[in-house]
Amino acid sequence: MNNEKLLEELRAQRELIRKHLQWLDRKVATLESGEPPKLETPDEASVKRPDDRYDKASGSDETAEAPPPKLEDEALDETFGRYKAPTANDIQRAKIGCLVLFVLATLLFLFLLFGFPYLLK
Repeated sequence: MNNEKLLEELRAQRELIRKHLQWLDRKVATLESGEPPKLETPDEASVKRPDDRYDKASGSDETAEAPPPKLEDEALDETFGRYKAPTANDIQRAKIGCLVLFVLATLLFLFLLFGFPYLLK
């Protein structure tokens, strides 16, 4: 009985991998032909996961509405939105910080070289 479940799980995984490879082939063909990528709406078979069968066995027949698929730009903005390109103001602040750090390091070096030995006498 346990082997049957394992076999069923492996077949479900193989089916998902087959669908994913087909999707990858379509994307590669689209990009090779030079067409811009299109927004694909997932079909019902690709939305379900193999673990959904366990939810149905437990008695929860509630169907959760999936959020609408996002455009590529929206997905990228959501993923990389917190990483912004440095602006002129950011670059100027970095230059000032480096200059201040250099001046402080130079003053510390000079103090340790000339001032500290006189304090020890």
